[in-house]
Amino acid sequence: METLFLQFLSALVGGLVVYVFGIRKLSIELRNAFIQKQMSEFYSPIAGCRKRIRAKSEVRGKVSAAASEAWAELCAPYSETKQPMLNHEKLYAPYGKIIEYDNNQLREELIPLYRKMLDLFTYKYWLADEDTRAHYQEFLEFIEIWERYLAEALPGGVLRKLGHTEENVLPFYEHVERKLSALQEEINAKSFWKLRL
Repeated sequence: METLFLQFLSALVGGLVVYVFGIRKLSIELRNAFIQKQMSEFYSPIAGCRKRIRAKSEVRGKVSAAASEAWAELCAPYSETKQPMLNHEKLYAPYGKIIEYDNNQLREELIPLYRKMLDLFTYKYWLADEDTRAHYQEFLEFIEIWERYLAEALPGGVLRKLGHTEENVLPFYEHVERKLSALQEEINAKSFWKLRL
């Protein structure tokens, strides 16, 4: 009888241990799946769009600086001799194309990327951690002001008074980068995987 009781107790304890470790493993796997979803469907796409916008903005800045320098060199002989530039329109035309290209790129490529980021934030809101959600309003406002300005429903003076610059959303961008790194670290941490066999 005692042997039967010990066998029963041993089986019960063994089953309990397997159950506890199974539940723990399942919990870790569910957390891992959620983190993977957060990274692949929310944080990573937003960070990628931001990187693309930033890279294109940096190229635009380089081109603009080089164009300003080239234009100044082109105008220097006329300024030094105080002669009118009779062919100003012809000389300026390629430089005007740079501005035109930048304006088109803003409307047709960069603003749609911002919209895509906002759409991700809106439709995948459930994947955003609480501290990320705190940035939603300021990011929406940033894009809404751009939309109004580009639709000519917001004068430039009002835009300046609103203090509308990308500096306003830099904390959001930095937060997304930190969050993405933290999630990657969490997935790669040994403590996270210690029960994976």
